[in-house]
Amino acid sequence: MMALRLGEYVVYGELYNTRNYATHGVMVLRGETADEETVVRLDLTGNCGPDLQGKAFRFWPEEADASDAVFNLDEHAAFQSGQIGPTGTMTAQGWARTMPCRVEEYMRRAKLGEPPPTEWKRRLYLEWYGQNGRVVVELAGAVVEECTRIPEEAEDEGDWQPQPNVAPLPDAAGGQPAGGPGITMVRCDEDGVEIEDWSPSDSHGAAEDGIESIPDALQRALDREAAALDRTIRGAGEGDDEDDIHEHELMDHCIDHDEQCPATSLLDNVDKLPRPETLNDEQVEGQLEALLAQMAVIGMALDVCEHFTPRDCYRLLLDTILPEPNVYERLIGTGWVQHVMTHEYCPKCDAEVEP
Repeated sequence: MMALRLGEYVVYGELYNTRNYATHGVMVLRGETADEETVVRLDLTGNCGPDLQGKAFRFWPEEADASDAVFNLDEHAAFQSGQIGPTGTMTAQGWARTMPCRVEEYMRRAKLGEPPPTEWKRRLYLEWYGQNGRVVVELAGAVVEECTRIPEEAEDEGDWQPQPNVAPLPDAAGGQPAGGPGITMVRCDEDGVEIEDWSPSDSHGAAEDGIESIPDALQRALDREAAALDRTIRGAGEGDDEDDIHEHELMDHCIDHDEQCPATSLLDNVDKLPRPETLNDEQVEGQLEALLAQMAVIGMALDVCEHFTPRDCYRLLLDTILPEPNVYERLIGTGWVQHVMTHEYCPKCDAEVEP
């Protein structure tokens, strides 16, 4: 599945998975200036990987100027700055293979028989499935700190300490990784898309299986070129203020006048999903994550209380929440999010609030 990759734009991020099955926080994406940075709010359903689960952590690139890429909202017109949906793979344990120069320079020097040395750096990998589909933040050379004391007020930063990367280094000697990366060049223009695969000669054998490389910068360049071409064709980027005003007016009108429809009328084959009693725990969680990903696309998010298990959530969605009218169909694709909460259906939560 194609992913929206944001790693090269990240300036700073802070996430909290201190409550079970809930991951929330913010990320800051680079703009032309500090005033033009994009703040992304995350309100995800699910946990991080074992190394980050139950923790608050923050991260940023170890080299502040490692990327000059700018996140331009004009090139990502459908991007929602308030992201919902299920968590995917989220871990700060691992290594990424990096190059000391741009891909084009690496290829030029490699063809001359003098490829620049590559090295392994710490890899932070954050994945979720939101309104924009699969989203990935992958940072090679990330600084990751764990919170040891949660901030208590606005001026309090809390206490933080570095989180060690305990994943084994792929090259035990710590030197030049064997071989060289395979590279796919993708060029997009008015005549179409041209794809060129390239691999350096490898006298030392292939790189270790299962080791991830740095995110494909060329794929992201393709995304930017395609977006620019699309803007040229459609004249996008004009009248953005008018679009925002229209969106808010639409929200108000729907709330005042439209009727909500059940999510089952908008999602694919919900009536054919397997019943929770026929699935083991792992299968239930997989079905729940897939269902939450579909819900995110139509602007629905599930907030989970401490008493509900994934099996409870899956059953509640199938039997109660999704058949109920919860969705304004005309608001799909806007910034509107409809939160549904398990605590409204939880006897234990009710008992806790009773006098």
